[in-house]
Amino acid sequence: MRYIAEKLLISALFGALYFAVFELSWSFDLVESYAPGISLVFLPAGIKLIAALVSGFWGVLGTVIALAYVTPSFWPDQPLWFYVVYPALSGFSTLAVVAVMKRVLVIDDDIRNLRFIHIPLIDLCATLVHGALVNGFFALNHLEVDQDFFTRAFAMSVGDFVGSLILLLSFAMLAKLYDVYKQRPDTNLN
Repeated sequence: MRYIAEKLLISALFGALYFAVFELSWSFDLVESYAPGISLVFLPAGIKLIAALVSGFWGVLGTVIALAYVTPSFWPDQPLWFYVVYPALSGFSTLAVVAVMKRVLVIDDDIRNLRFIHIPLIDLCATLVHGALVNGFFALNHLEVDQDFFTRAFAMSVGDFVGSLILLLSFAMLAKLYDVYKQRPDTNLN
């Protein structure tokens, strides 16, 4: 029972983070900056990537639920199944690519041997697959992508890649600043 409670807490945490970053992006008009469902700087993609790397299925499940919650805001008037399939395809395609890349790059499940160079490689592969699959789904459902599929898929991939890198580099900078602060002689954080 405790195991399930911990996993649901992880899902809730990543869902809340995804939702908060999505709302922040929405407030800065970053969501749908290119076309419906496509942003050129999509910060929530970074939360989804972190969820896939750190906690796997349960973390990504939280991002899928959060995306299902916000999807009607930019894809209104869709059938209910759309609000389930699109977020699931978005989240779990990223999870699948991260799992494959962890095997290819020989990254342990606890990601202790993850190197800085691995992050953009994993992100690039995840965003390219995500952009193609999601825009393929949009095209199959005739959602404004029939004519320029490759342009939209590439734009989505670029937006996810840039958003992820901005978010991940921001976290890295904050962690570095914290380490520098912690090592100052006039602070007693130990």
